[in-house]
Amino acid sequence: KEASRPLPNKGDHGLGNEKFKPVVPWPHVEGVEVDLESIRRKNKAKNELNQHGVDNKQPNILQRQYLTFKPQTFVYPDPVLRPGVLGNFEPKEPEPHGVVGGPGEEAKPYVLGADYKESVQASIKEFGFNMVASDMISLDRSVNDLRQEECKYWHYDDNLLTSSVVIVFHNEGWSTLMRTVHSVIKRTPRKYLAEIVLIDDFSNKAHLQERLDEYIKQWNGLVKVFRNERREGLIQARSIGAQKAKLGQVLIYLDAHCEVGINWYAPLIAPISKDRTTCTVPLIDVIDGNSFKIVPQGGGDEDGFARGAWDWSMLWKRVPLTKREKESRKTKTEPYRSPAMAGGLFAIERDFFFELGLYDPGLQIWGGENFEISYKV
Repeated sequence: KEASRPLPNKGDHGLGNEKFKPVVPWPHVEGVEVDLESIRRKNKAKNELNQHGVDNKQPNILQRQYLTFKPQTFVYPDPVLRPGVLGNFEPKEPEPHGVVGGPGEEAKPYVLGADYKESVQASIKEFGFNMVASDMISLDRSVNDLRQEECKYWHYDDNLLTSSVVIVFHNEGWSTLMRTVHSVIKRTPRKYLAEIVLIDDFSNKAHLQERLDEYIKQWNGLVKVFRNERREGLIQARSIGAQKAKLGQVLIYLDAHCEVGINWYAPLIAPISKDRTTCTVPLIDVIDGNSFKIVPQGGGDEDGFARGAWDWSMLWKRVPLTKREKESRKTKTEPYRSPAMAGGLFAIERDFFFELGLYDPGLQIWGGENFEISYKV
C-alpha cells in the first residue's frame, strides 16, 4: 500500500523542484516489512531462538541473521621476506618431469600436425579444449615458474591451516580433470592437504563413472567423488562441495581444468591464517587450450598485477593496481587488496564461508557468484 503513495519532496538536490518519481513502476511485493533493529532491541534479553522477534502468528517472517562472526583464535606471525635465502616452502630441487622429454613438459607448447586436424576440432567441439593433445601430455607434467623472483624468498610459519580442495565438473575431459588433481597432489605439502573433493554435477560421460571411481582408489581416500542426482549448476554444486568437504579448515575452489603452480599453497593460505575473514585469490595464469603452454595472465600493471573490478554494466574486469595501493605495500610481491574476485579460483575459511551463507540459492548454472561473494566478504 505504501509503495503506491508519492514520495515527499526532499528538497532540491540538483534534480529541480519536482517531487521525485521512480523511473519505473514500483513492483507489488507480497509480504510484511519488518524493522529488524526494533525487534533486536526489544528482544535483546531473550535467548537466540527468540531474539529475532518471531511470534506465533508470524513464525517464518525472519530467517536467521548472521550478525556476529567467530573470533580470530589462531595467532599467526606475518611471512618474512629474506632476500637471497630460499623460502622454507620452496622445493629444494627442480621439479621432476612427468615423462622426461615428454610432450608439454615445463608447460612448453605441444602442437599436433595436420593429420590430427579433424579429431582436434571434434574434441574442441565436445570439451572446449584440444583434448587430443591433452591426452598425450603427462598428468604429472612439470610446469614453468612464472613468479616474480622475489617470491622464492618468502618464509612462512609451518603451522598453516589445512585445506579441502573442491573441484566441480560436468562432463569434463579425462586428462584435464585428472591433471588438475595430479597437480594439487604433486605440489601441495601432504600435511596441509586434508582432502580433494570432486563434485560431479550430473555428468553422463562413461569415463566419469566407474573408471573415475576406480582411478581415485590409488590415493587411499584422499580424493573423493560425490555425484549430484540432478544438474545443479556450477554455483550450487560449489555450495554442495562446501557441505561435503568437512576435513580441511580452509576451502580451496579450483576449476576442473587447471594446474597449480610451484609453491602455490603457502602464499594463498597465509593471509587466511592471519585473518579468518580474508578471502584470497591467486594470480590466474593461462593454459592455452590448443597447445597447453602456460603463459602469464594479461593486463594489469607493469608487473602483471591486477585487481578485480566491475563497471556499471556489471561486467567483471581486471584493472591495474592504483598508486595508493602500491604505496601501501612494503614489498613487490606481498598480497594486495582487490574489490572483487574472478569467482572461479579462491580460498576461504570453511566456517567463515558458512557464516556468509555460502552462495545465494537463486544463482543458477554459472555467473554472478564472483560479485556476490565479493560483496559478502
